[in-house]
Amino acid sequence: MKRVFCGLVIAIMMTVSGYACETPEELMDNYFNDFNSQDIIMIERNFSFPLMVLQNGKKTIHNDISTFLNFEKIKKTGWNKSVINSLTLPIKKDKSAITQLNFSRLNNNGNVYLTSDVNYILIKENEHWYISGIIIDNDIPLGIENN
Repeated sequence: MKRVFCGLVIAIMMTVSGYACETPEELMDNYFNDFNSQDIIMIERNFSFPLMVLQNGKKTIHNDISTFLNFEKIKKTGWNKSVINSLTLPIKKDKSAITQLNFSRLNNNGNVYLTSDVNYILIKENEHWYISGIIIDNDIPLGIENN
């Protein structure tokens, strides 16, 4: 019984640590991969809530991913996947960072139909990086519900 318990604990630790992001760049890559999977649970692991989103001067606060993303609405724009074009880190401290990211959305034919810049405010908690804020000045459809 003791071996089974120890094995279970080790398996859980390995699973949890597999989701950890040790650098801001790793976090952003992980987030885009999870976003493209359209798996809300996988996407949510990249965030520290509450999440603040500033879009076109309007602030919304989200306590869970369900009020932030709606893939049915996103897909209606022609979206099939998103790709990172460039990523810089203008600010990186011990426990916080800001990324400047340029990304594109592609349709089913692989054609770019939207390109935009976005800033992500990151926080380091328990030695792992998470998204805690997003600043974007374009009307990028996210399916955001107004709070």
